[in-house]
Amino acid sequence: MEATNPNHSAAVSESPEAGGYVASPTLRRRVLAAELKRLRLAAGLTHVDVARRLGWQQGKVSKIETAKQSVGIDTVMAFAEVCRASAEERSRLVELARSARSRAWWEQYRDVVSRAQQVYVGLEAEAAVIRSFAVELVPELLRVPEYERAVCEARRRRDGEAPLERRLEWLLRRQRMLLEGNNAEIDIILAESALRRRVVEPAAHRAQLRHLLDVIERSGVTVRVLPFEAGALPVDVPFSILSFCDLPHPDVAVVAGPVGCTYVEVEEEVETFGRLMDDLGALALSPHDSVGVIAAAVDALGE
Repeated sequence: MEATNPNHSAAVSESPEAGGYVASPTLRRRVLAAELKRLRLAAGLTHVDVARRLGWQQGKVSKIETAKQSVGIDTVMAFAEVCRASAEERSRLVELARSARSRAWWEQYRDVVSRAQQVYVGLEAEAAVIRSFAVELVPELLRVPEYERAVCEARRRRDGEAPLERRLEWLLRRQRMLLEGNNAEIDIILAESALRRRVVEPAAHRAQLRHLLDVIERSGVTVRVLPFEAGALPVDVPFSILSFCDLPHPDVAVVAGPVGCTYVEVEEEVETFGRLMDDLGALALSPHDSVGVIAAAVDALGE
């Protein structure tokens, strides 16, 4: 998918409060790993060849190329030397290595956010297009604090006693980053069951649905409601597809589950999720009609 984002630049912003683009070390680590693998393959070398020439354990090369091990500039330069990289390639790799080792604002919330969630936010931060399907709950990006607090309380036995206020602080910063400080195209297909489920008491439920309407109007997020009348669905688990434009990284599908996220990166499998999203979109209402359904759900709750 081709997308453009004029606000993206090379500058790194550590915090969404700074406004504008937030560079993600998560994405850069992945791109750096892929570039190093490409160089090795272009040089006709195996893992064993590179490891032997650099005096490394063979497993180190594999970990570097799958972004499971962080690498410094010296390591990158040594790798590039063995693979006979050009001066231009080495310069680009060094710049990637520098930015990949920076610390992102979300890393300070390790006590309340799982590793899988941190990876997702790191990818989300630089996505040009975010497409999501939500089934039973309003997506995190669109939740008000009362709604998120109720979800966290319901999952406390599973997720442990993580400090709730810290979790809410993390979520609000993430929302600001995506909804106010970024130009990502966000397209959400929302099952009607997510609108109707009473996660919170009526007043807070009304506030949540009104917040949805406000975000649609203010932030330009596209929300399409999948009505009950749509019948059987082609898939019934929430998932997202992230697409990028400024760095050479393929689309990633992310499937949410009770014990974390599953990342789907095999091209054919990501394309399958893309077709599923298209099928769901064909069943969903238009953005205009969806606003009407959300407004009706607010009215049904009374005052």
